[in-house]
Amino acid sequence: MTSKRNSSQSKGSLRRVLGKTTAMLLTAAMIIGTGLFAALGESAEKAGAGLPLAIAIGGVIVLLVGLSAASVGINIPEEGGGFTWSRKFGYPTIGFIAGCAYLGKGIVSSVVISLAFATYTAQAFEGLPPFAMHIMASAAVVAVAGLNYFGIEVNAKAAIGLLFVELLLLGIFIAFAAPAVRVEHLAPVLGNGVFGVLAGAAIFFWSWDGFMRMAIMASEVKDPPRTIPFAVVGGIAFAAVVFLIVAVTVLGVLGPDAMKGGGETASDTPLLTAGVKVLGQWGLWIVLAAAWIDTLTEAHGDMLTATRVALAMGKGRELPAWLGTIHERTKSPRHAVLALGVVCATLVLFLDLRPVLEIANVFTLIWYCIVQFDALKLPRVKRLVPPWVTWLG
Repeated sequence: MTSKRNSSQSKGSLRRVLGKTTAMLLTAAMIIGTGLFAALGESAEKAGAGLPLAIAIGGVIVLLVGLSAASVGINIPEEGGGFTWSRKFGYPTIGFIAGCAYLGKGIVSSVVISLAFATYTAQAFEGLPPFAMHIMASAAVVAVAGLNYFGIEVNAKAAIGLLFVELLLLGIFIAFAAPAVRVEHLAPVLGNGVFGVLAGAAIFFWSWDGFMRMAIMASEVKDPPRTIPFAVVGGIAFAAVVFLIVAVTVLGVLGPDAMKGGGETASDTPLLTAGVKVLGQWGLWIVLAAAWIDTLTEAHGDMLTATRVALAMGKGRELPAWLGTIHERTKSPRHAVLALGVVCATLVLFLDLRPVLEIANVFTLIWYCIVQFDALKLPRVKRLVPPWVTWLG
């Protein structure tokens, strides 16, 4: 009986249940994440008053990459993204590198996000020892893995619901902070130079992660040719509006110098600092609640897609076949969830936020390069965009 059940799981497939609106909102929920809470200060340190421009530059780049990814996703509507696509085009080694890069990125991103969650939580409890922050971060990973144990319908509803709660909290902060915005804090845009703005864009770049996840999860999307492009473009546009409004508000309230934390290094919590400045203790709890929701939502999205890549690699025998099984009832890759959950929950006990942030960027760039490579392998008639868009991305 056991062998029959395992055989059924290994031959199972994920459900196509995500429609256009759900996929777009889920994409937005997975993009809007710790960039506002973990990378905003460091990006402002480099870009200065050019922070909004730096964010916009990153947004244009991810749109180009996203359209390329969508082109491949609608032609190969299976889970796994660059791992699966490269193998389909006859490049299994590149596919393996892509899969490892995405798993590395997913693991590192989960560590970064859970540490950001713990960093914000620590602001509410004075005298909290460092080891307690790591324990909180590990507990957050366990909670996220627990949610991922359920099917995609439950996960999508949870992520979208949390997105709207987060937007409500950020909206309250912005409404009270807007009168405190000082226009002089928003100029000069190029005060730190062009390279400063580009450096800020590079630091914030990983915060856009999530925009191509519908292409990676193509086997769970209804009508991929219509849904995936809509989700990618709509999700990026949605996130861009949120990123820019929040960034301009925080920059206008604090100014670029204050966003550096008053010292030589950037503040890890500029949004929280702005909230306290504008609303006092109420601001602390409003922003802290938004940060809790935001970080957990993005960590959830990271694990959601990383497990799909692990699933594809297990099916392809590039990783243990045990990872390539799908739970018969929930249609979720529970073995992959368990494995990644254990790895992330363990690593987060020993790693710190800033060094890990840089590692995440390396894995992300490797993945993006391979996705672009795959997009260029498509025949012209099957592309959503001309080749020059892929080259620019």
